Amino acid sequence: MILPNKYISFSESIIGVSSIVLSVLKDKKMTLDELWGEFISTIKKNSKLKYLPTYNKFVLAVNFMYLSKMINYNEKGVIFNENFEHEDL
Repeated sequence: MILPNKYISFSESIIGVSSIVLSVLKDKKMTLDELWGEFISTIKKNSKLKYLPTYNKFVLAVNFMYLSKMINYNEKGVIFNENFEHEDL
């Protein structure tokens, strides 16, 4: 479920969903709801995925990204990419 394999496609894996989340987040700061909205609109616009990820899989991917220190959040619940410097957190 985390990694794609013979039975789980890239779009169904947590790593695959995480890569899309990271490409949507870039250097922006968003709440979880805003990130979900941008995530869905990006997927619908590109529509190259075989399966649309569910909200549960999206949340699992965000949790995985936080535990892997790819993203972080502040006390207001705003999520940001750890690879970019943010001055006004």
